[in-house]
Amino acid sequence: MTVALGLVVAGCGKKDESSSASSSKSTTTSTTTSTSTSTESTAAEAAPDYASLLVKAADIPQVENSPWVGDEPKVTMTPPPVDVTQTFTSGTNAINVSVLVGDDATQAAKALTGAVETLPSQVAGGTIDPLPGVTPDAKVTIGTSPDGKAAMAALVFSVDRTVNILVFGSAPGDLNPVPQDYIEMVGKAQVAAVEAGLPELK
Repeated sequence: MTVALGLVVAGCGKKDESSSASSSKSTTTSTTTSTSTSTESTAAEAAPDYASLLVKAADIPQVENSPWVGDEPKVTMTPPPVDVTQTFTSGTNAINVSVLVGDDATQAAKALTGAVETLPSQVAGGTIDPLPGVTPDAKVTIGTSPDGKAAMAALVFSVDRTVNILVFGSAPGDLNPVPQDYIEMVGKAQVAAVEAGLPELK
């Protein structure tokens, strides 16, 4: 099943060699414009790599010897804060990872409070418990999807100016609880990804 936590990613033709001086000047201008466009394109490509904040599929512990595969990361710039998200699948299991990037740690702490408050509406039948093995402020809830048809769990925590939201889901009919120790392992891998990627963002 697909899981997601609703909380809160002009060519210029060559001139004939017999062209006049006027045509030559036009070609020079066109070349300059092309160079400028190329520079702008390079600048755009140098935009912050928010996807670097996401855990890599290879770093997520396998389930039943089935490797995790991630879809294309999605970055949403507006409205702020920046939100980068990716869904990983392994067989019938799925993990949705979302990272909200705020201006500072204070803003992230406020956003985390809001995220925790929404957990009961996203995961049914579970309690919200601390999971300090991930981060001091990490919270986890383990239960089912709101319709009660599949096991589901959610983990939320902050790292510096980011809020990290991980949602674990199983196939419809699979009500085996998501193991807390597994959630912790994935959470630690996500923490490592943020700690490695955040200093590189401009």
